[in-house]
Amino acid sequence: MPDFPINGGCHCGRVRYEVLAAPLSVQHCHCSQCRKGFATLSAQGAVIRRADMRISGEEALTRYRTSSSFEYRFCGVCGSRIFAYEDSEPTLMYFMPATLDGGAHPGHPAERESHIHVASKATWDRLMDDLPKFEEASPDEIVSDLMRQATQGRQTRL
Repeated sequence: MPDFPINGGCHCGRVRYEVLAAPLSVQHCHCSQCRKGFATLSAQGAVIRRADMRISGEEALTRYRTSSSFEYRFCGVCGSRIFAYEDSEPTLMYFMPATLDGGAHPGHPAERESHIHVASKATWDRLMDDLPKFEEASPDEIVSDLMRQATQGRQTRL
């Protein structure tokens, strides 16, 4: 477990942040939107209370909505995706733990890490670890009420 605070930021350094406490959970998302948006097989998001995050350089952030209720914020200079927000969760947010300085561990509880949306993963993506795997959303993911209704009953673990 890291000593808090821990720091991170975008590639060019215009946007910096300080994590004041451990995230609640981390998800490795394999959905097609994350694959396209992050240009990788999966994207990692750490759920944290907004009060446990300090951000500087916010004026450099650009916003992009992937749905009517979900927004990413990324550096408008270097393009690094750093944060995400679900409108229906005003006290929570995501930060992308790969942007932590020096590859620091985000500090989340080990039992609160999982793979999500594995039903739509790339055909050649091989999940070789023993983390829990969910076909769609996980109980720890920040999801809108509409998404909850759509995936209700489909939170099957693989």
